[in-house]
Amino acid sequence: MGTSQSKPSARGGSPLVPSWANQDPVPGNGDGDGPGPAAPNDGADEVLEPRRSSGMRRSMKRFLTTGDRADARRALGHYSRGSAGGGAPGAHRLGRAARVGGGVLSALSQAVAGQPVAPNGFDLRSLTGGEVGDAINAIVDAFCPPGIVDEDTIRAAIGEALTEALAGLDQFDPAAIDDYTVLIATRSFIAELVFGSVVTEQGQSAENVPPQLAISRENDLRALVREVTDAIATPAIQAAGTNLSQDHVAELVTTITTAVYGEMSEW
Repeated sequence: MGTSQSKPSARGGSPLVPSWANQDPVPGNGDGDGPGPAAPNDGADEVLEPRRSSGMRRSMKRFLTTGDRADARRALGHYSRGSAGGGAPGAHRLGRAARVGGGVLSALSQAVAGQPVAPNGFDLRSLTGGEVGDAINAIVDAFCPPGIVDEDTIRAAIGEALTEALAGLDQFDPAAIDDYTVLIATRSFIAELVFGSVVTEQGQSAENVPPQLAISRENDLRALVREVTDAIATPAIQAAGTNLSQDHVAELVTTITTAVYGEMSEW
């Protein structure tokens, strides 16, 4: 499929939560007091079984050929039980992404509460009146410094989340950001992280699939991940309230991601 990956899939015998998973945190813990805490390293001492991705790749190859939703579900189930370790290890492997994305989502949440200046000093009001696409690029640049591990994956997930959340706006306006904007952005961000993590493990599953068909199947798989993510994330995000700090959002992302992997592991 066409999704890029910044890290190769891990080899059998590698830790479920590799050493780089909690490196390169974004400066600031949501309160402006320096680096935020590392995500819990649940599963760090567990190792991935050799050929753990074989079942997932077989199902993925069948899905790419047939388009059968049952094959897609089986592929996601194999992935969640194997590479994602049933939930928590897979979520904590995305700990850095949760913190980086947490900065953006926190900025949106705090803007709803009347605080348009984020803890890192970025003022959303400076983008008022500009094209939405340009504003999204500026926000991604402001919160996703170059050189972090998984930079491409994180930036793509945040860009997609903002694009979906701000759909319908021609010009950027911080006053138009509301609780629903935050809900959509957070759900989309989590779904894109989960989807991206699956794609990194597909190996050569798509090597004999025509490009246009592969894109169509990718969209179908993304839609399936979105469905389960939206069902789990919506009540959790609504219960979390507003004016969330970066740390609170990162914790929320990790909790929801764990639950999404846990649900899919039953497939």
